[in-house]
Amino acid sequence: MEGTVKTEGGTVYSTCSQNILSNFTILSNVVSLCFTSLSSSLLSLSAILLVELVYAVVGIAWLFQYYQPCSDVTAKNLALGIVVCNWLVIFSVCFTLMCTFDPTGRTFVKLKATRRRQRNLTTYTLRHRLEEGQASSWSRRLKFFMCCTRAQDTQSDAYSEVASLFAEFFRDLDIVPSDIIAGLVLLRQRQRSNRGAILDQANNDILAFLSGMPVTRNTKYLDLKNSTEMGMYKEVCYYMLFALAAYGWPMYLIRKPACGLCRLASSCHCTSGSGSRLSQTVTVEEDNCCGCNVLAIRRHFLDRELKQVHVVYTSWHDAVYETPFFVAVDHGKKKVVISIRGTLSPKDALTDLTGDSERLPVEEQHGNWLGHKGMVYSAEYIKKKLEQEMILSQAFGRDLGKGTMHYGLVIVGHSLGAGTAAILSFLLRPQYPTLQCYSYSPPGGLLSEDAMEYSKEFVTSVVLGKDLVPRIGLSQLEGFRRHLLEVLQKSDKPKWRIIAGGTKCIPKSELPVDDGPQPQTAPVPPSTRLWLHPSDLSIALSASTPLYPPGKVIHVVHNHPSETCCGQEEPTYSALWGDNKSFNEVIISPAMLNEHMPHMVMEGLNKVCEYNRYTVHVCLGFLCIENVFNPRHPSLPCL
Repeated sequence: MEGTVKTEGGTVYSTCSQNILSNFTILSNVVSLCFTSLSSSLLSLSAILLVELVYAVVGIAWLFQYYQPCSDVTAKNLALGIVVCNWLVIFSVCFTLMCTFDPTGRTFVKLKATRRRQRNLTTYTLRHRLEEGQASSWSRRLKFFMCCTRAQDTQSDAYSEVASLFAEFFRDLDIVPSDIIAGLVLLRQRQRSNRGAILDQANNDILAFLSGMPVTRNTKYLDLKNSTEMGMYKEVCYYMLFALAAYGWPMYLIRKPACGLCRLASSCHCTSGSGSRLSQTVTVEEDNCCGCNVLAIRRHFLDRELKQVHVVYTSWHDAVYETPFFVAVDHGKKKVVISIRGTLSPKDALTDLTGDSERLPVEEQHGNWLGHKGMVYSAEYIKKKLEQEMILSQAFGRDLGKGTMHYGLVIVGHSLGAGTAAILSFLLRPQYPTLQCYSYSPPGGLLSEDAMEYSKEFVTSVVLGKDLVPRIGLSQLEGFRRHLLEVLQKSDKPKWRIIAGGTKCIPKSELPVDDGPQPQTAPVPPSTRLWLHPSDLSIALSASTPLYPPGKVIHVVHNHPSETCCGQEEPTYSALWGDNKSFNEVIISPAMLNEHMPHMVMEGLNKVCEYNRYTVHVCLGFLCIENVFNPRHPSLPCL
């Protein structure tokens, strides 16, 4: 379509649609030519990107010149789409380069060449330069992702520590993201194959695998028919509500997307006066302008008719090593509850990733008490906050007529909040010796063995299914990295075939062959460790102190019985007492992330009560996780 448009100055733009389309046709052809002629040279790629950037800027200039006067709507929309897509391509390429380009690659190549020739000071210098360069590269990437956050001294320290951790973890790894995906597929299939091979053996104590964990005759299930254990389990379910409420309005809307929004809108400061009445009874720090987080906490309890829970203090201050939390008085249970939020922001992620061990700041210690560094700092921050603002004194003196002075103290949290809650319990226990802590989905690398054993007196942890987080610590990451590289090195199948078959069962003939236990070798002298190439699959993370989940662990497991076995398709849930040291391997599964979500933990806890009528601890023949059980075991009473 052709046409002319006359402006107020008398200038005539003829055939504007042809001008725009022809210009952008040239632009698209140049872009296509650039990408098809892309070589492996980074310098060539940079030059091509520069040319493309110039054409993108010219495209915007063309839009400003021709967009408004042009009467051809189709041409205008097409031109606008081309410009937007072009800029998206540029940003995508830049983002990919930032994530994948290793500025220390040249040093790494020199190091490998020098290491082959000789072992001298030159190699040491190159190794030191490589480590510094990799840490600096990861630090820049982290700062880019956190560019919207305000920089603080503690945050800069966290950048350095996390960057060093990443640099060590990915040291000398000549792999790409597709290798990792293929490795995860292979590792999952190998884990499933190993479990099946174990169950095929007649002479073993393992009866079944529930959520990837072995079940034996010595496995202890929670006896929910016992009034004492049932009462304890109900307490665990009850205080999960507080851990869930600590996430504020985001979690409330996830659980109630439709009616939740209406309820919050009808109560917020912006639309009614009810929020102002609430603010008079609650000390609020750094909530949003509408006070949605405090209102969401209140709605969490009101929706369940828990009117006896009164929120006293909320802090939504969010920084590295400074985690949001709230304090409430529960007149129904006669408890003062401290609930700590889990990971919900990039700053929380930095706290999570600062995973080195740190000595617990407790005077009287029964052994070597170490904890997750980031969470130790977070617990110290909350303790300092409680003392400086006398928050607990206000809570216990809230209603002396109801005897609040004699209430007990409960500390709860999920994920990051779970680890912080467990460590905070260590710090407050000298002052409150009867306190209880409920730690939901805590990180695996949290407490040293001595501290973990001591925490069983006052900490109860909950792990759902194949949750990834309770199986992740520095020592667990070392094992995960080693296993991932093992399956990649032993596999000779194309990556596309492995990834394409990721949702199907790969035949055993295509799985990497397990070589079995390796013979023990003599320890390597410290003077020669520098010269070892990391192809031995070990990294320095293995030198870190092993850390474990806290307290007594309730492991909520589920199985998916076949129709012929149990007459139903829905999975059944049960709870067993877990061993803190058994969460030492990452179980690859599509559910390993979903089962960490707080609302899924709440659902799993409730389903244990719902399926309590299935006496799984009596009839182990029905425990056929992934339809696999041990048919040869002589002690199965149901077969």
